[in-house]
Amino acid sequence: MELSCLSDLVYTESIMCRGKEDFKGKEILILGGGDGALLNELRKEDPKKVIMVEIDEMVMQACKTYLRSVCGDSLDNYQGDNYQIIVGDCIAHMEKWKAEGKTFDYIISDLTDIPITKKPSGGIWDFIVKIIDMSFSVLSPNGKYLTHATGSSNDGALKCFDYILETQLDLPVTFTKTNAFVPSFLEDWVFYQIQLKKE
Repeated sequence: MELSCLSDLVYTESIMCRGKEDFKGKEILILGGGDGALLNELRKEDPKKVIMVEIDEMVMQACKTYLRSVCGDSLDNYQGDNYQIIVGDCIAHMEKWKAEGKTFDYIISDLTDIPITKKPSGGIWDFIVKIIDMSFSVLSPNGKYLTHATGSSNDGALKCFDYILETQLDLPVTFTKTNAFVPSFLEDWVFYQIQLKKE
């Protein structure tokens, strides 16, 4: 196995909390994840169904051709026995599922890193808040939202993200953090596990 594949696998296993979460028989939504790595690894966990929503089809086609050590055959077909790939805007699809009353056991957000800013407002922060709020509108009450953040050295950005989670969301949440050194990033990376706060 080549080093780049091992490097990416550390990231993928960390964001999905492999070995800590039980995905068997669960319905999972991946936001982004265009390289196909998350979909490929989650398919090995015997889920009921994985839906991946990726806006950039060109990324998926490139990864299908050049990153097969990461995505396997998961990008060869957009529909399989226990998975579906949707090319489109994840916010639009979550709005549709919210209207239909559909929920997921896990939502894994593999979208943008959190921004490195001094204040948690504007631009990408507003997008992140919208994504999390929309995710919790289609997440089951006992479900989990898993995501990545940034390098552990970006203390200010991580404090901004903590502030967002503690004060800026529509619903109160609790969260934990895990770290893993990702060789291809040359950095220790921070991952978040977020759930609704119980009354």
